[in-house]
Amino acid sequence: MRVAVIGAGFAGLAAASDLADAGVDVVVLEARDRVGGRVWSMPLDPGDAASPVIERGAEFVLDGYDTMARYASRLGLTLADTGMSYYVRQPVGAPGVSTATMIAAGRRLATALDERPRCSVTDLVRAVGLDPAVADAVVARVEISCAQRADRLDAEVLRHIAAFEPLPSHRVAGGNMQIAERLAERLGRRVRLGCPVRGIDRTAGIDVTGDVTRAAAGDVNRPGRGLDAPAVRLLTDDGALEADRVVVAVPLPVLRDLPITPAVPAYQRDVWASAVVGVAAKLHVALTRPAGTSAVMSVPDRFWSWTARDASGAVPDVVNCFAGSPGALDGLAVAAGPGRWLHRLRDTRPDLSIESASAVLSTWADDPWARCAYLAQPVAGDVAATVGPLHFAGEHTAGEWSGLMEGALRSGRRAAAEVLAVGPPQRSTVSGAARAEHRGGPSVILDGATPRCQPEGNSGSSGSEGYGVRVRFLRGPKLRDHSGDVADAS
Repeated sequence: MRVAVIGAGFAGLAAASDLADAGVDVVVLEARDRVGGRVWSMPLDPGDAASPVIERGAEFVLDGYDTMARYASRLGLTLADTGMSYYVRQPVGAPGVSTATMIAAGRRLATALDERPRCSVTDLVRAVGLDPAVADAVVARVEISCAQRADRLDAEVLRHIAAFEPLPSHRVAGGNMQIAERLAERLGRRVRLGCPVRGIDRTAGIDVTGDVTRAAAGDVNRPGRGLDAPAVRLLTDDGALEADRVVVAVPLPVLRDLPITPAVPAYQRDVWASAVVGVAAKLHVALTRPAGTSAVMSVPDRFWSWTARDASGAVPDVVNCFAGSPGALDGLAVAAGPGRWLHRLRDTRPDLSIESASAVLSTWADDPWARCAYLAQPVAGDVAATVGPLHFAGEHTAGEWSGLMEGALRSGRRAAAEVLAVGPPQRSTVSGAARAEHRGGPSVILDGATPRCQPEGNSGSSGSEGYGVRVRFLRGPKLRDHSGDVADAS
């Protein structure tokens, strides 16, 4: 059985690793020129070997991240205590509101959740009757963490966010992306970078009865073709890669727009469309003098900033910031650059001495391979339902763990287990009424062509591209080195 995994983020690499360990012929196709997806660690100053590592994407390893902790241990990595708590942030710009009042408000909201039917965060906060300043601070905290407006969020998100209790927070020493890098190293040449998948053609697994050309099965005169042909073709810029099963581990907005022929069922598309995704940005700025650990939330600006320890136990000379929700990014004029955000950072953090010229700004909605920060809240419906030979992974499929690195890893392992449980797909049969859809659109014959994203001798490839393969040849956006999963950093 040959399995292709689309996406070399945490979910895709976790799935591929489990499949490879089980002896499955697996290949991973990644659009970017790096692994990790929305987990992106890099030096603040790439030209300085001593520069502190920043997390442009997912950052905090939180309570209950058992799967991630096991991966770190297995890969020879350690978790560093940040010396501050992701959950507790000193509110500023909200007169009379303190950390203590936030914790008390969180407890009241948690109790109210058990007494009221489903409603929005906005409605629940209003119903509880919190002091207006406290209510605004609570809403700010939720909007930042979920990266979305409170009126679009189900109040259930408060069960995680409204704890406001000082639980410990960690990061992988040296950068969270090392988990992805070390998984990719173990997979070796099975991982192909710079190889975006433009479409999925699963008609190869369908025998269109009554059509003697059997177009859906490809070139039936080619040795080894016909009813035993692989069930799926992945369409890349240079040709088609064939597989028996596919794990699709790309962010939800990318999945929504990924051409799949035949289309997934309407109910599945509706579930994908109903999901609310987050919009967020991160800012990292060097400090010109040492600082202690801290966590401060600007209530009116809907962003928070923190300084944290690294593996040495010292606090690096960098302040980290996260802004969540469309309104926050608009208010900080993020699209125009870091200028206004830097101004507001100085106003809210007079205790820090920042070096503006060092600022590194990261956004995700404009990244073609992400198009969002992460899922704002769990999806109502089975977002990960298998469709024929297609299995789905990614943080958006992880239920209560959605939006998190832990969820991404768990989803990859779940998808791999599904593949191993069912094995190669059985060919299905459809009749004449569906022929036009199954034949798909325009095609070209690539005679003797080898995709540039396919390393020679890769045992995970189909080895068939040189035969003249019927594929749809699509062009798409060029790769941009701009990404990151901000889940866990919110």
